[in-house]
Amino acid sequence: MNKIINKIKEKDDIIIFFVIFCISIGVTLNMSILAIDEIWNFQSVYKLYNGYEIYKEFNVIDTPLFFWCTELIFRIFGANLVIFRISHCVFMAIYFLLCYKLLKKLGISKPISLFVTLGFITLGFSEIISFPLLRTGGNYNQMAMLIAILGMYFLTSKRFHKNYILQAIISVLTFLAKQTIGIYYIIANILYLLVSDNSKEEKIEKGIQYFAFMALGLILFLLILLLNNNIYAFFDYAFGSISEFADKNTAFEIRSLAYLVGIIGINIVTNIFILKKKCFSKQQEETIKRLLIFSIIFAFMAYPIVNEFHVMLAIYFSVINLVYSIYYLFKDFEKNINKILKVINLICIIGLIAFSGYHLLEWKNTIESESYPYSWKNPFFGGVITQKEYEKNQTVIQYIENNEKNVIVLSEKAALYMVPLKRNNGDFDLPLKGNLGSQGEDGLIEKIKQMKNTQFLIYSGSEKVIYQEVEKAKEYIKNTMECIGKIDDFDIYE
Repeated sequence: MNKIINKIKEKDDIIIFFVIFCISIGVTLNMSILAIDEIWNFQSVYKLYNGYEIYKEFNVIDTPLFFWCTELIFRIFGANLVIFRISHCVFMAIYFLLCYKLLKKLGISKPISLFVTLGFITLGFSEIISFPLLRTGGNYNQMAMLIAILGMYFLTSKRFHKNYILQAIISVLTFLAKQTIGIYYIIANILYLLVSDNSKEEKIEKGIQYFAFMALGLILFLLILLLNNNIYAFFDYAFGSISEFADKNTAFEIRSLAYLVGIIGINIVTNIFILKKKCFSKQQEETIKRLLIFSIIFAFMAYPIVNEFHVMLAIYFSVINLVYSIYYLFKDFEKNINKILKVINLICIIGLIAFSGYHLLEWKNTIESESYPYSWKNPFFGGVITQKEYEKNQTVIQYIENNEKNVIVLSEKAALYMVPLKRNNGDFDLPLKGNLGSQGEDGLIEKIKQMKNTQFLIYSGSEKVIYQEVEKAKEYIKNTMECIGKIDDFDIYE
């Protein structure tokens, strides 16, 4: 029996990964096909898969690692929504496993580490149980954060915490997943190096190593873009769009903002108290400094869109830091807390897997029903859609397909029609403010002026359009072109 128990303990990480995957799978698969971030990201990966070049031929405003990796998955396993979502489940299982391992690496007990990890998976602000990081679908933000968490894991390790060559590699990969998060990671690393207990000579040596290897990695990336004649388009979208994105897309959810300010504020006050009281060991104080620096810098991730999803990522290091600080302040109560949490964790896991299993069964029944419209070869296979919505989409798809003229859907919904058609209209398939390069909406209008033999579909339905819609471009079309009819919820302009 002892041998069996020891073997289970040795496979702790595998068990946690499997548990998280089981919690994720039903929740993630049983989602409707909606014109939101998931479908926009899926569209970009699908365009890559179909031979179009990122940046040069379609607008992506983030660095390309997520898109490259997901396209590779498509080439191995197939290119449809169910593969996209299953890969997201695997990815998020690794993400949350790293959360658990980081907490353990910090010396926090397994029951508390697991309890905090389950909280990251399930808890949100809009609803208590909302799975905010799972229901976004495949996303470059989570990939960048996963790499950053891996970097923090190495910074916490006695073996790797002074290895700044490794940190340079992590910094480059984080940057390639999302440039802004990569920049935050680099800034946090530099600040920590400056305040660390290394000697002045060590700081200079580590700093040179860090910048040299990071520069090498970034130069290699730029060479790849240069060889593909893609470097201008990359800078235009990935950096030229930043100011417009921040200016036009600033949005605040009051509840999310309150959580962000509250958690970060409590974290800072708690840490200042601990460092002033000198109640921790020197090594523990170094850990607190490191986590505090990362938590403050990564809080900026919530800007400019302060919503539940971005705040959940932005507060990650703050929560870890708070848990670490409180754990060692009240370590005398560890045994009693662990006993209680073991029971709570077991109940939560059983409940969450049952909840996920219910959704998985519901999803299975949906895609196996006779009325389900998609086959494996259809890119939207695996997505949940009502018969009414499917027929509405097909009406527009058939109109575009049978039209002798080029038809552009100037709407956030464009992906719903262009993905099945395997068409690429560049910026027009994701016409959102802050996603249009350095020329912004004015550049889009100039492109419209140059287009011939083209019809534009402008949404006129009852659903509220998102704040990122290109209203200026739509008004230009309405004022300079003739409305010749209507198809579904769109007015046709020519």
